Amino acid sequence: MHLNVFTQCSPSPQFKGMWRVPGDRTATGYRSLEYWISRARQLEAACVDALFFADIHGVYDVYRGSWAPAVRHAVQIPSIDPALLLSAAAAATRHLGFAITYSTTYHSPYECARLFSSLDHLTGGRVGWNIVTSYLRSATASGLGDYLDHDDRYDRADEYVQVARALWEDSWDADAVVRDAERDIFTDPDRVRQIDHEGRWFTVRGPHQCEPSPQRTPVLYQAGSSPRGIDFAARHAEVVFLTLADPTSGAEPVAALRAAAARHGRDPGTVKALQGTMVMVGRDRAEAKAKAEAYNTLWSSEGQLAKWCGWMDIDLAAFPDDTPVDQIRSQASHSFLGFLRKLTPDRTWTVGDVKYLVSRPRRPRLEAPVTLFGTPEQVADRMEQWLTVADVDGFNLIPCPPSDGIDDICDLLVPELQRRGLFRTAYDPAETTLRERYFGAGACAYRDPARAVAAREG
Repeated sequence: MHLNVFTQCSPSPQFKGMWRVPGDRTATGYRSLEYWISRARQLEAACVDALFFADIHGVYDVYRGSWAPAVRHAVQIPSIDPALLLSAAAAATRHLGFAITYSTTYHSPYECARLFSSLDHLTGGRVGWNIVTSYLRSATASGLGDYLDHDDRYDRADEYVQVARALWEDSWDADAVVRDAERDIFTDPDRVRQIDHEGRWFTVRGPHQCEPSPQRTPVLYQAGSSPRGIDFAARHAEVVFLTLADPTSGAEPVAALRAAAARHGRDPGTVKALQGTMVMVGRDRAEAKAKAEAYNTLWSSEGQLAKWCGWMDIDLAAFPDDTPVDQIRSQASHSFLGFLRKLTPDRTWTVGDVKYLVSRPRRPRLEAPVTLFGTPEQVADRMEQWLTVADVDGFNLIPCPPSDGIDDICDLLVPELQRRGLFRTAYDPAETTLRERYFGAGACAYRDPARAVAAREG
C-alpha cells in the first residue's frame, strides 16, 4: 500500500484542541526547521511515501462573523508557508517525498511552474503538488484575489493546470541545455519555445524560466468530492485523496473515479486513490482507550465550528437549528456536504444536526468505519479491509495526537504492516522520484490527450 502522512505548518493540524496534549511538539515545532527535519528523517526511516502538507489562504471568519474563534483555538492560524521548509527537509533525506498545497485561485500559473520546477530540482524529483481551489472569502478581503463561485474556481483551475503543464513539458526540450563552453552557448534557444497560451483566464507567452527538472511535472495530488471536483481529479490528478464513509460504500466512488479517468482518455491505473483518515494507535487496548479519552477531553468545540463553518461558507450560528443544510446556498467547499450525503444518503441534515456533529467530541471507536483506531493489529485489520473491499491504493494518514501520532505510525503501525507484507521494508533504489514511487521505475507524467494535440498543432 501507499502511505502518506498528513500535517500542517500550524500548532494543531486538523484536530482542534490537540495542541494542548501535554508535551506535544507540533504546537511550537511547526515553526522550526529542526522539527520538520527530524520528522522527515523519522518518516523516511519508516519508508513512508510522502509527508503531505495541507494549507489554506486566509483565515476562518465565517462562524459568528468573526475570525476571533479561529485565532483563539489555533484553527490553522498561526501558520507558516510549507514550501519554504521543503529544501531543508529534502537535504536531510534521500527517499521521502514531499507534497505541498498550492492554490490555483491566488497565484499565477507561471509562478507556480517556477516554484515546483525549483522544488523538483532541489529535492531530486521528490515533490508533489496538492492542487486546491481556495474558497475562503477572507483571502479576498486581504487582497489575494477575487472570490469565485465553486464551478468557476474549477474552470480556472482546469486552464491553470493546462498552462503549468505546457510550461513544464512543452517549453524546453530534454537536451536544450548544451553547456558548450567553446561556442559560449549554455542553452540552445532553438530547443526552447514559448507556449503562447491565450485562454479565458490566462495569457501566458513563456518560455518557462527553468530547465527540465527530474520529474518535469510534480506528482499531481487532488482532493474533492463534488461532481466538479471529481471530474477535475479524473482529468488531472495522479493521486486522489478521498474521504469515504466505510469500505463497502466506498467501493463505488473509487470505481467511479477510475471510470471518469478512462472517459478523459487516461489509463485508470494512472490514478491512485488514497483514503484520508484519522489514525490513533495504542500499544494495547488500555493505551488506545486512554488516548481516546484524552482526545475527548481536549476537543475544542468552538474551534471545530469555526473550521467547519469556513469549509461550508455557512455561519451555523445565524440559522435556526431546524433549517435543512441543503437549503442554504454555499459556494465554498462542497466536500463536507458531499461527505454528509454519503454518510447517510437518506437523511436530511439540519443546521442543528451539524452543530451537534461538530461541537460534541466523538471519541474514536473500534466500530467507527471511517477512523483507524485501536492497537496496531486492529488498525492493520481495518486497513486490509479498506484495500480489499473499497479497492483503495493506500492512505493519507492524519495522526492524532499531532506529534505523538506520528511516532505511533512509525513505531507501532508500520512495523505491523511490514510484518503482514502490506508495506515496504526498504525503498526501491530504482525508484528515484516520487512519481516512480507510485507508478514504478521510469514512470513519467501522463500526457493529457487534448493538450498534447494542441501542442502538436501549435
